[in-house]
Amino acid sequence: EELRPELDRIVTITLNSLDALTKMVKKELTTCYGGPLFVQIPSHLKVIAFTMPNPHERCLRLMPYEVKATDVPGWEPETLLGFEQAMIALRARFQETEDTTYALKLLSDITTGSKVTYNDNGIATSVVTQSGVALQKNANIRPIIRLRPYRTFQEVEQPESRFLIRVTERGIKFVEADGGMWKLTARQTIKEYLEKALEKEVEAGAVVIAL
Repeated sequence: EELRPELDRIVTITLNSLDALTKMVKKELTTCYGGPLFVQIPSHLKVIAFTMPNPHERCLRLMPYEVKATDVPGWEPETLLGFEQAMIALRARFQETEDTTYALKLLSDITTGSKVTYNDNGIATSVVTQSGVALQKNANIRPIIRLRPYRTFQEVEQPESRFLIRVTERGIKFVEADGGMWKLTARQTIKEYLEKALEKEVEAGAVVIAL
């Protein structure tokens, strides 16, 4: 009897949204897979789904779905931007928060001042902006602000991070100050989204979702 070196297996399909994953699972779960489907979230930009080992097919697992977040602007752990660039980025690449409004006002005060003086003591930075002859404003900059850059699937709430901000004559620097914990928060948010979208399947034990 001739044994084929390769088995006929389901080809992994790559999806680009969590909504597409939930619809595919709901449609194909009962007809295509004999056992439970495991959904894992290895990173804030990726979700995979795989089956239990099949004893009739050399104990191989099937991985029918892989979901990758695309068109996510992202944000580097350390970013230096000019004042105008930073104002654009805060509007286009962040979900709005109270601290986003604070940072925009700070940048607006700096860019509209005809004369700007910086004082950095290593702990906090103060900025003096002067417009014309009579108007002068001295403001201490909050060293830590909380922002929500677009860094994961746009169907879920973006994780909040603490950022250290430093202002120099060249621009403003954003330095991630939470040790990367936002990635775990993002994965947990994705898990909650999928558990709600596949609530019936999870309760029946047909789908198992894990970080």
